[in-house]
Amino acid sequence: MLNKFVSGSVVLDTALHNQIGQKIGSKGLRTRQKLIETTIELLETHGLRDLSVADIARAASTSPATFYVYFEGVPEVLLAALEHVTQSTPELVKMAEENWSELGQQDRARRFVELYCAHWWRWRTVFRCRNLASEEGDIRFQEARRQSVAPLIEALTGQIMRAQSKGLVPDNLSPRASAGAILTLLERLAAVGPLTPEQPDMSFETLKDAAAYMVAALTVGR
Repeated sequence: MLNKFVSGSVVLDTALHNQIGQKIGSKGLRTRQKLIETTIELLETHGLRDLSVADIARAASTSPATFYVYFEGVPEVLLAALEHVTQSTPELVKMAEENWSELGQQDRARRFVELYCAHWWRWRTVFRCRNLASEEGDIRFQEARRQSVAPLIEALTGQIMRAQSKGLVPDNLSPRASAGAILTLLERLAAVGPLTPEQPDMSFETLKDAAAYMVAALTVGR
């Protein structure tokens, strides 16, 4: 799923240094990227705390000694991956900043929900492992999680404030808290929605419809 991970941006980052402070050359950058890709692939079937350096080195056709040239441990590989994957994609942020009240708010909210869920599901392994580490108390992953959603929080906060200024959303609601509630809802929907068994009147599609209605209600009062 993640063979095209970071689309070569690691290779282009010539400012990187290894664990002993040496600047990483082009061959080293390819090795480092291979270790990141291999780790993410293995995390699809392993827990972050269960995956060993030896497992990664073996799957990447290298040695543990080579791994430690580039990373302190397995969590640091995931942190490196998170530098290139965000929940606040430019497309989502741009959409969240537009004035939905003038663009057909229900359709816009449904499209926003669709794009968010598709993006989250594509990078679900990275986000899932990050969230678990964050909830276990690792402040590095907590900060990575905060930074990942911050641009969308800001964009949705502005959307809600705009609706409040027009009397479309109650003034007693905190715009930032409301934006956070929207993203909490969508993150959970994106994580479990595709796994939802088909039931009468309930499917991933109908769940996205309901989420879009709630998003629109909080952002444009409809």
